[in-house]
Amino acid sequence: MDAIQRIECKNKAAFVMSFVITDGKFTTPSSGDYPVLQSRTIDLAPTKLPEGNVVWAAVSAYWGSTKAAAEKFTFAMNGKTAVYEVEGTLFGYSINFKGIEDDPGSRPAGFPIFIPIKQEEFLNWAHTIDVPGVWTCAPRSADDVVAACNWAAQNGYTVRPRGIMHNWSPLSVTPGLPDYNKLLLIDTTVSLNDITFIPPHGSIGPSVKVGTGATMSALMQFLETQQGGNGAAPGYSFPHIPAPDNLTVGGVMAINAHGTAVPTPPNDNFTTTYGSMSNRILSLTAVVTDPQGIDPTKTYQLKTFERGDKETTAFMTQLGRALITEVTIQVIDNYNLSCLSITDIDSATLFKESAGGPPPPNSCGDFLNQSGRIEVIWFPFTTYPWLKVWTVDAAKPATSRQVDGPNNYTFSDNLPDFVTSLIDIILNSDPSLTVKFGQMMLDMTNSGLDGLVLGYPVLPQCRDIWGASKNTLFYVKDTTLRITANGYAVLMNKANVQQAIADFTTQFETMLTAYQGQNKFPINSPLEIRVTGLDSGDGMPSVTGGPAGRPVISSLAIDAETIKNNWDVAVWFDVLTIPGTKYAMDFYTELEEWFTQHFKAPAAKVVPEWSKGWAYTTNGAWTNDAFIDGIKQGFTTYRAADDNWAWEQAILAKYDAYNIYQSQLTQTLFS
Repeated sequence: MDAIQRIECKNKAAFVMSFVITDGKFTTPSSGDYPVLQSRTIDLAPTKLPEGNVVWAAVSAYWGSTKAAAEKFTFAMNGKTAVYEVEGTLFGYSINFKGIEDDPGSRPAGFPIFIPIKQEEFLNWAHTIDVPGVWTCAPRSADDVVAACNWAAQNGYTVRPRGIMHNWSPLSVTPGLPDYNKLLLIDTTVSLNDITFIPPHGSIGPSVKVGTGATMSALMQFLETQQGGNGAAPGYSFPHIPAPDNLTVGGVMAINAHGTAVPTPPNDNFTTTYGSMSNRILSLTAVVTDPQGIDPTKTYQLKTFERGDKETTAFMTQLGRALITEVTIQVIDNYNLSCLSITDIDSATLFKESAGGPPPPNSCGDFLNQSGRIEVIWFPFTTYPWLKVWTVDAAKPATSRQVDGPNNYTFSDNLPDFVTSLIDIILNSDPSLTVKFGQMMLDMTNSGLDGLVLGYPVLPQCRDIWGASKNTLFYVKDTTLRITANGYAVLMNKANVQQAIADFTTQFETMLTAYQGQNKFPINSPLEIRVTGLDSGDGMPSVTGGPAGRPVISSLAIDAETIKNNWDVAVWFDVLTIPGTKYAMDFYTELEEWFTQHFKAPAAKVVPEWSKGWAYTTNGAWTNDAFIDGIKQGFTTYRAADDNWAWEQAILAKYDAYNIYQSQLTQTLFS
C-alpha cells in the first residue's frame, strides 16, 4: 500500500465540492467548498493522526452526495501527495486517481515548518489573471497568519490574501510580471472560516463573528439556522447581498460589495442602512504592526478594531491593503422575498425619460418606487430586457413557486455546448454573430424562466419565485458564463434614477449602433443595472461609544457633498463582455469618458466599483492616470482631514511597517 502525506483533489466537475481525509474514525477538517477548476490539498502533517494509519479521501458535492475514493493509503511524513480529479455532475460523478507526486523538496528558506505551503496557480474566475507557481500557504489559525506575515517581512516578500479569486480588478495579484518569486499568498479558505452567532447585548443588536475565509454561502446558511429571529423567515440575514454565493466574506468586505435594494415602506424598511456589506462591520481583527500596541516593535500581530474607534473606518473597505482575519457584522431578522422576472416590457418603456416628473408607468423607476429592489439585464441588440423585481412578502403570493434553496436559474448556470461553440466563433471568426447571440441568450432566458427545455416543460418555472431571502438573492454560480465587466456607482437623488437610466441606455445603444456600423462588436454580453442605498454611520451601533462612522473609501460613502446635493442612492451600471473580445477596451474607454462628462455635481457623481473595470484607456482597465487621480480627489474634496484619501493611505501604512500588503494596483492607488 502506497504511503502519502497529503491528498489533493482537483475540481473538474460541474459543481462546487469539498473533501476530507478519514481513516474511518478520525476525519480531518473539510477542505471547504471550492469551485470548478480549482484544487485543494489537505496535509496530514498538522493533525494528530498516527503515522501508519490507513486513510482515504471522501468527496462531497455541494447540495449532492458524498463518495469515498476507491484507493487507500498509509499515512507517512514523506511529503508525497496523492492526486485526484473529480469529474461529472450532481447526478453522477467520479473520483479519479491520477497518481502520487513526490515531495517537490522546495520550500522558501526558513518558512514556518508548521504551515503547509506549496506552489499553486492563481486563476481568477474570469480567467483574465492566470499566474502559475505562486507560493501559497494554508494557515491553520490566525496565529499562523501572523507567523507567515512576519516571515514575509523578514524575507522581502509581499503578502496577498487569497480567497475564491472571483475579483476582476487585480487588487490581489498583478498579471504579467516578470516573476513572482517574492509573492506569498495566504489561502484564507482552509481554516479562517469559523462562524459564531452573537445574541443582542446592551445597545448592540444581533451580529455574527465570521472568519474572512468563510464563503457567503456558508454564512447565509449558518444565519438561517440560528434561533431567536423574529422575522417571517427563520434566522437572520442582511438587507441585501451580492448575487454570487461563492465569495469569501473577506473579499466582500474589502471592496464594499453590495446587492440591490433601497428602503421602501411599509414592507421593505428595515431599521438599518441599505448600503454596502462593509458598512455592517462592528469590529474586525487584522494582522498589523502596531506602534501603540502591547508590542511596539515592528512585528506583525493581531489587533482588533471596533466600530466607534476612528481608525476602524480605514479598514472597513481597504481593497486588500490590509489583511483581515475575522469580522463581526450586524445582522437583521430574516425575511421572505418574492422575485418576479419580467421579459415582456420593451426597452422603450422600461428606459423611458422621466421628463422631470415621476417615473413613467412600467419604467425602471416605477418598479423601484413600488418594491425598492430591481435588477436590469439587457442583452445587446435585443428589444426586451430581463427585469427582476424583488418584493418583501411575508406570505407566499398565490402565483409564486416556493424555493427552498438558492441559485434557481439553472439555464444560466449550465450553458449547452452549442452556446460555448458559438462564443468561440464570435471571438475568433465572425463577430457579427454577436447580434444573433444576444437574441439567442434572451430566447434561452425566456424558455428557462418558464422551465422549458427544447420547448418541453422539464424544469420548475423560475419566473415567479418566493422564499427566504438568500434563496432569491443568490443566483450567480461559478459555472455561469465567464465575462469581464466595467463597473461604476453613480450617486444621485432617487427621484433622478429613471432619467439617469434613460440617459445611460440611450448612450449605450447609440454606441453599439455606431460600432456595428464599423463592423465592430465589442459588447456581446448584457448591460446590468442595480440600485442601493448609501453608507452612513446613522442607524449603525457604536461598540466603543464614539461616532459609528462609515468606511472612508466605500463607493457608497455619505459625506458633505452627498448631503449638500441630496444624494441618497447609488445606481450601479455594468457592461459585460467575454474576455478577449476585440475593440472592448475602445468601447469601455469611450463609455467611461461619457460617464465622467455626463454625471457631474450637483446632479450626480461617478465612483468606481472597486471589484470591476475602471480607469480605461485603449491599453485596458486601471491604466488611466487621470481617472485614478480623480478617484483620489473625489475622496478628498468635501472631506475632513481624518476622513479623506490621504488619511486612509496613512492609516493603512501606519499598520503595515514593512509595506507587505501591496499589489501593483494598490501601490498605484495608495502612493
